Amino acid sequence: MARKNFGLKNFFLSFVIVVIAIYVFQNFKVSADFMVAENGILEDVIKAEGIVVKDEKMYGASLDGSVLYYCEEGMKIKEGQLIADINTNVDAAEVNKQIAEIQSAIDNFENNDEQSLQKENFTANQNEIQLSILNNDLQNMYKIVGQVNNNDMSFYNNTYADYSVAQLKEMKNSLMESVSTHKVPYYSERAGIISYKTDGLEDVYKFENVMEMTPSSTVRREFSLKDKRETVQKDEVFYKIIRNFEYYIAATVNNEKAKLFEENKYIKVRILSDGGQHLVWGYIKKINYGSEESVIILYFDDYFYKLYDKRYVNIELITSIHEGLKIKNEALTEVDGLTGVYVQDASNIIKFFPVEILGRDEEYSVVFTGDYVGANERNIITIGDKRYPTIKIFDKVILEPDKVYEGQIAD
Repeated sequence: MARKNFGLKNFFLSFVIVVIAIYVFQNFKVSADFMVAENGILEDVIKAEGIVVKDEKMYGASLDGSVLYYCEEGMKIKEGQLIADINTNVDAAEVNKQIAEIQSAIDNFENNDEQSLQKENFTANQNEIQLSILNNDLQNMYKIVGQVNNNDMSFYNNTYADYSVAQLKEMKNSLMESVSTHKVPYYSERAGIISYKTDGLEDVYKFENVMEMTPSSTVRREFSLKDKRETVQKDEVFYKIIRNFEYYIAATVNNEKAKLFEENKYIKVRILSDGGQHLVWGYIKKINYGSEESVIILYFDDYFYKLYDKRYVNIELITSIHEGLKIKNEALTEVDGLTGVYVQDASNIIKFFPVEILGRDEEYSVVFTGDYVGANERNIITIGDKRYPTIKIFDKVILEPDKVYEGQIAD
């Protein structure tokens, strides 16, 4: 009986031990989110709004009229290229006088029943007048008409006698058309990019004055962007030509940030425009310090085709670039005064490793990969006067450090 009770006690004792072991084991194991450590880059950037200052020259209409364009917006043009024509009404008193004389000649011919008065040779004045009409060269035509009228008041008696009635009517119609429509061509004075977009700030941010820009002059201004116009009034700007091989961006930052930069140095700049971004080298030509803010004048000779029609752009000034292992900030924790992360090793054991942070932003940190020790060994970092093994590429870095501890087993 005693032996039976002893066996029963052993059974219950073994059962309790197993239950306790299962309980302890279940609580010893942990399931936590992790990320894989990989090589990455992190930048220290200063964000700012920049003003694009261009070498742009505006051109206004010399008279009222409708515009016929020959170049597409943003097109590269060469010097002397035809940009547009303006068709407009002109004061054509001399032409109207000539029309009256031609009509008088027509009336005389028709009254005298002279239906065919054409001759073989025309005078030099006749040829020049006709050529001027065909070429819309009204200035030359006015000159010829004036010479003829001054030299011989019987102009149409001598000159128009060489034309048939049909020819006279054709001349009259051409002259009448020239009175109502006058074509004035506009040619490019220089090579560059043609743009029909104007914002009214071209004279505010002048290319030749960019080095004098101060924090007060870089305050954002309201503007109204005008695009290609179908009709223009006299003196109205209707296109501009922008030299496309150099431009400036003036960026305002606080004085503390401005101290991070030096004049006559290159810096990487990320330009954000139209939903995209482009990384270019900018040259710091000048820094104009104010009482609280400073203006950094950056020179560029690239990427202008994306900015020629922009006035304000968002930019990122990259002050430094860090390369190493990239991990999320939420993985960082502190153990015994050391900043580091928990790693789930190949045996699913949780271990803590200190890290050396090279740079960080709102979401990520880049940490030093450490100094090489040997094959199959973790690299070493130095903190103070002590050396510690650190994390390596492809480590499983725990993202919930408050859920784990050294030596714990992970699922």
